[in-house]
Amino acid sequence: MAEGLKWMQCPVCKESIYWEIPTEELKQVKRFPAPVVVNHNGHYLICYLDSHYQLADTEIAIANVEGKAKK
Repeated sequence: MAEGLKWMQCPVCKESIYWEIPTEELKQVKRFPAPVVVNHNGHYLICYLDSHYQLADTEIAIANVEGKAKK
């Protein structure tokens, strides 16, 4: 599996992004492609990774709302 840093061009600002794959969290995923949210310069990208941790698709998040869970 491809681990370590990934490279992609940001579809919003066209800058190069180097981001680390959360490999420990992805080991628990049962269905792929798995979404990973990347915060880049004030905008958010949703990157979908396949079971080999390769970039399958990318979306630009139009809005960002963070929720908090109660225990």
